[in-house]
Amino acid sequence: MVKVVLTADRALFTDFNGCEALGFGLCMPLRLVPRFIEYRILAPPAPVRRKSGAAFAPYALAKVEAALLAAGFKRDEVAIIPPEHVEKVIDKDTAVVGVHVVDPQGLAPVSWTLKVLTGGGVTCTQYEFERLMEKLAKLRRKYRFKVIVGGPGVWQLKGLEGKFGIDILFDGEAELVFPLIVRKVLSGEDIPKYVRGDVVPVDKVPPILTPSRNGVVQITRGCPRRCQFCSPTMFSFRSIPIDVVLREVELNLKAGVKGVGYATEDVLLYGARGLDFNPEAVIKLFSKTLKVARRYNIDKVGFSHVTLSSALVLKNVVKFITDVNGFSDNEPTFPQVGLESGSPRIVSLYFRGKAYPWNPEEWPNVVLKGAKLLNDNYWYPCLTYIIGFPDATPEDYLKTTELIDKLRDEGFKGWAFPLLLVPIGGTQIEGKADFKVLRDLPQEALDCMIAGWMLSIKFSRTIYPKVFSSIRNPLIHRIVSNVTEKALEAMANWILAVKRKPEIVEKEFSRINLRYPPSLVATVIRNKMSVLLP
Repeated sequence: MVKVVLTADRALFTDFNGCEALGFGLCMPLRLVPRFIEYRILAPPAPVRRKSGAAFAPYALAKVEAALLAAGFKRDEVAIIPPEHVEKVIDKDTAVVGVHVVDPQGLAPVSWTLKVLTGGGVTCTQYEFERLMEKLAKLRRKYRFKVIVGGPGVWQLKGLEGKFGIDILFDGEAELVFPLIVRKVLSGEDIPKYVRGDVVPVDKVPPILTPSRNGVVQITRGCPRRCQFCSPTMFSFRSIPIDVVLREVELNLKAGVKGVGYATEDVLLYGARGLDFNPEAVIKLFSKTLKVARRYNIDKVGFSHVTLSSALVLKNVVKFITDVNGFSDNEPTFPQVGLESGSPRIVSLYFRGKAYPWNPEEWPNVVLKGAKLLNDNYWYPCLTYIIGFPDATPEDYLKTTELIDKLRDEGFKGWAFPLLLVPIGGTQIEGKADFKVLRDLPQEALDCMIAGWMLSIKFSRTIYPKVFSSIRNPLIHRIVSNVTEKALEAMANWILAVKRKPEIVEKEFSRINLRYPPSLVATVIRNKMSVLLP
């Protein structure tokens, strides 16, 4: 008798063919992603087990399930179900359907940027969320359950509860408060339409019981650097106890997951007290994790993010991580890294904590030295930087462009990807900035964006075979590689067109539709002509 069903839309409830990087493709407008590419390449369906629901889950849903079971719910009362199968599970006994969201309206930084750069339209993430909610609305009319939506994307849904049939928006951490809310629903109590989850002490965070997508395991929560544009800074910084991390790693590997990936805002802050580093804790974490992983023939541990200033402080730890994992030019690692801006003035205003223990004036040098250190250790990062700070001047953009050019001239291996500033709900910058489009930006900002794109395209041509090496299916691997090559060629042409005539995005690129085969040939011809004609 399933009382609580946990799910998410197709853009989240998939393993991206074993390559997390493919998830960024779902941030594109729907019209630019053919159905075959979306549903077979980027977001293949998640398998289900006959009796116990999903074979794997987005990590956040696995944590919510663990919290409910730790709070006394029975195993058969809670089920994690992929969106394609919810109608097979939801019935008269279902009291709550919990939906995990990350980017339900296509307003996250990557989605918004790609939407603006390609002429607009509903993103795949938005389409899949709304598709799921339509399905749940029909089931809700029949079975009268409560819909609770939570996750880092809830800020995009405030004021839209009625449109999507949402009874409760749950913001914040779930382990303590969410089980209480479910109990109240079951007992018929009135619940506020907006609930805030408390910060959870690490000893109250239960380990997951359902394997996580692609072996993702959280090692830290929050971030002590307090950048004004980033939501993790709003939560208290904590490191997850190593015994919990190792239990989750082993659970995944026993289930047949072929990888281990740390979810963190900065892998080098594990075990730290604020910004007081703890190198021994990081070394112990990797050593013990790899000891477990190698019993299952996994010899590398991935991680999502690192900070350049942390790397410069812990140079020896960076080298240790490289040595113990066996990273090399043939098998590098690809963390995400925030460059944000090359202007010390912007650093001082919006993210001075990221430069610590250096001051904002030293940030450009920190970037150059930190990038070289990472490259020397076969860490080829994706550097993201922000276009559209509220009071950014042409001089600020010129300094960022100069920094990117220096990286290029020094042989930097990695990407430099510009993101338009998004005033994410719950951040310190919320209410102080607007969503930007290309016509809002000075020429210096456009030049700054183009500098990063050109560097990224050049590197992508040499590295994408290594990025996609985790794709298990040989046919899918070949298709992804071919599509990537074509996409890079198209992006190079697109950059030339935008550089010459920025308004081409709204006038021409907005008309491109690759979703359905009949429009594909006409679209390609029209796009080629728009680029070639003076």
